[in-house]
Amino acid sequence: MFKELTLNRKLSIVRFGGVKEPDFDRFKDLKQLVEECEDLYPGIDLWFKHKVQPGLKSKERSALVAYHNEKPIAAGILRRGEDAKLCSLRILPKEADKGLGTLLLALIAAEARTGSERIHFTLPHALWAEKRSFFEKYGFSCDGLADQQYRQGNLFGISEMACSAPFPAIWRRVIETLPGIAEKFTLNGNSGSCDLVLSVQPRWAESIINGIKKIEVRRKFDSKWEGAIVWIYATDPQREFVGEARISKVFKGNPQNIWDNWRTELGCTQEEFQYYCKGTDMVSALWLDDIRPFKNPILRSQLETLIQEDLNPPVSHLEVRKKSPWPLALSLGTILMSNR
Repeated sequence: MFKELTLNRKLSIVRFGGVKEPDFDRFKDLKQLVEECEDLYPGIDLWFKHKVQPGLKSKERSALVAYHNEKPIAAGILRRGEDAKLCSLRILPKEADKGLGTLLLALIAAEARTGSERIHFTLPHALWAEKRSFFEKYGFSCDGLADQQYRQGNLFGISEMACSAPFPAIWRRVIETLPGIAEKFTLNGNSGSCDLVLSVQPRWAESIINGIKKIEVRRKFDSKWEGAIVWIYATDPQREFVGEARISKVFKGNPQNIWDNWRTELGCTQEEFQYYCKGTDMVSALWLDDIRPFKNPILRSQLETLIQEDLNPPVSHLEVRKKSPWPLALSLGTILMSNR
């Protein structure tokens, strides 16, 4: 009823940077995407070997590769620092104009959000003229000719320009575009475009994520949410989002019938179940499947800081409405998870 109606492209994002040795095949994909520009950038293979590889290991640089159907389709490399540099941004020609540029800039901005005051890059004058409106939306301006002219085309009079933008302006634009990104892409199996936020006590949230508890009970719940995608929020003291699931079925009945039919999937004792259902003669049992634990849970406070708005978690569940701060927060959470 829900996700089936949404055109959502499934991508895998692989991040590089830090002391952990990267998967060789994935790293080879990054190298190939960069070095395929050799005709425009003579010596780019040496730059990758002597600058990028050591920089990734020392954390001076970070990089990412986007995959669709296991095929690498785009890559970006960032040099960190107060004046960070977008060293490389490559999208395969056949993948152009599908929203990947917006997605990659969001991922790169999330990577640069700690410690960067500006981001700069260079590009040929013709490309600036073609994509000017796109870059200006992120606050980028053309600062004139680049001090260093990298491209082979400059031998034929093609000038390379220097562009830069203050990071707050870039981040504001990222925040504006995130909900739209979430509707287009699922990143590493996680979607920032969900239907409900489901509040669960930490103990039960862990049981759901571990596959022990398949049914979550609610005293009041509408069957219209069958098929909905939910983000699972572990309440106090954790206050973090721990995973995503789909409500495949909603069973309604009196507490005794629910217990008799689903006791092994409830993940609790009969005494705990009876205590929760005390005083009501009808409850809803939510069957959760397609459970996807978040590799790194996301603190609610982190999202509130980044979007500069309070997220008031529900006591039971909450519909993610477009005019609320929740779509932005959840799509931002998906971006942050992809950068870990």
